[in-house]
Amino acid sequence: MRRSLLPILLFALAVPGFADAAPPYDVVVSNLSKVEPARRQARFDFVAREMALTISAPPGFAVAALGMYEAELSFDNRVTFLHNRPAAGDATSPWDDLTESGEADSVAFLPQVTIRKGLPFSFEVGGRMGWYTGSRQFVVGGFGRWVPFGNWSKIPDVSIGMGYDGMIGNDQLETGVFHIDLSLGYTFKLNLRGTRPGTRFSPFAGYSFLQSHARPGVTVDEVSPVTGWAEDALPGIDPRSFRYHRGFVGMEVRGGGFAFRFAFDASFPRKAPVVAGLNVTIGLRF
Repeated sequence: MRRSLLPILLFALAVPGFADAAPPYDVVVSNLSKVEPARRQARFDFVAREMALTISAPPGFAVAALGMYEAELSFDNRVTFLHNRPAAGDATSPWDDLTESGEADSVAFLPQVTIRKGLPFSFEVGGRMGWYTGSRQFVVGGFGRWVPFGNWSKIPDVSIGMGYDGMIGNDQLETGVFHIDLSLGYTFKLNLRGTRPGTRFSPFAGYSFLQSHARPGVTVDEVSPVTGWAEDALPGIDPRSFRYHRGFVGMEVRGGGFAFRFAFDASFPRKAPVVAGLNVTIGLRF
């Protein structure tokens, strides 16, 4: 166990060192005061959407639920590919206009720590905390899920889950994402050694429906809060623009208490570019 933890701790300590050398990536809504008023809301909307899809990762673990007496601690690394290039005829992109440095990166890196705990009747709860590297922005979230036919060897595992992720640490932007997830997967036993389970391989795929909200923490003319909830949307704000469909696929390889996971996801905002993400995880089950 100690040898397994050492690489994780070393990597966790190394990440901040690399991020300190990068330009600051805080979202600064007050920068929109320098943008033509008629274009401010559209730029805020664009960044709010992609930020929401960056901070909310899909369930990137084997679908089978943890046992009642099991728990897992994992170190998750999420990479999201942002659309930071200006549109034709524009000198800057929405990300450039709202990023503190004025030069947004094309990739967002979000290392996170997640803990999950199994409950009776194939229920599971978990929480996570992460850092938007190169900024003073952090992400906190929680989730729960149910695997109604978990660990039945004759049929695939199906999971239904929901949760919420929110960003903290930025007094100019308040944003969060609610998500509902449906996952399908199966666990193959690659080898057996007596009574020990041996190595297990678990591919999975799923669908998520997400709704986000975002509110500027400063007053800028022509910039209003946005939301995916119709009853809370202000006049002129289309809540459908902040509801997203996401598909994801991935796999987990587990041996004993150690697990490695890799997953890919693609999110589809309404009338906006597709946002893709990669997730790589090392987990320790106990």
